[in-house]
Amino acid sequence: MTGPLFLGLDAGGTACRARLVDASGLVFGEGHAGPGQARLGVEASFEAMLTAAREAWRAAGLGPFDFARLHVGAGVAGIERIGVADTFAARPHPFASLVFSGDGAIACLGAHGGEDGGIVVAGTGSIGFGLLEGRLLRFGGYGFPGSDEGSGARIGLAAVEAAFRAVDGRLSGSDLADALLQRFGGEAHALTRWCDGASASDYAALAPLVVEAAANGDRAADVILRAAAQAIGDLADTLRDAGCERVALTGGLGAPLIPYLPEGLAETLDEPLGDPLDGALILAGLEPPGAGDR
Repeated sequence: MTGPLFLGLDAGGTACRARLVDASGLVFGEGHAGPGQARLGVEASFEAMLTAAREAWRAAGLGPFDFARLHVGAGVAGIERIGVADTFAARPHPFASLVFSGDGAIACLGAHGGEDGGIVVAGTGSIGFGLLEGRLLRFGGYGFPGSDEGSGARIGLAAVEAAFRAVDGRLSGSDLADALLQRFGGEAHALTRWCDGASASDYAALAPLVVEAAANGDRAADVILRAAAQAIGDLADTLRDAGCERVALTGGLGAPLIPYLPEGLAETLDEPLGDPLDGALILAGLEPPGAGDR
């Protein structure tokens, strides 16, 4: 097979994903690796991206690696921090071309097919991101624990707080708190030791427990998710106030939080046209579907 190939990379706090396509957008293969966020350092992030790229290449059945054929767009969580993008750009790579942006930017590009619009990403972290008449809009997303309201990490942190309240007898009847404590033998000091070394990804890994407990009627879990959904709703309102007519909710926690959003908000959200990997491919230089008709 000849012709240009495009690779989209989404290097987030939980995993790094890759999608390999041709110039028509036909998907040849996808790959996965461990976390690739910028906080891990440029080498660890690159290793995750290269691992995901290799998996996508193997899935495509293209034979020996020939990454020099690939035009790559990569969205890396946390790359917007001062000096980080320059460090990534200076690192040698094997591709024909490599363009970086934040993970919010590729999610926004994918959700609106490269057109203007806004997104609220609810995943390990959270952020409100918009593209409007060539301007980039960003709200939140400064990192756990001080920011990232409504994120999986903040939901996990709230679950840990509930577990500590249960230890003290200040919270009773919560299956969520009991289940979390059982993971640590029911000992507060064991949970404390875990907290000492836990990352945002570790806290976010607790979010599914909260979602499950809320679905089973746990009041503490319901309160946590409603607070998270309110924060996500505030980000959506902020994007609209800034001028974004289309606003979509994305990220792994987007769908689970919809039932807990403030009344009427879910009906105003737009369905994403594509996912972050579609946005990464647009960043790489792939023409969005229907672009010639605009």
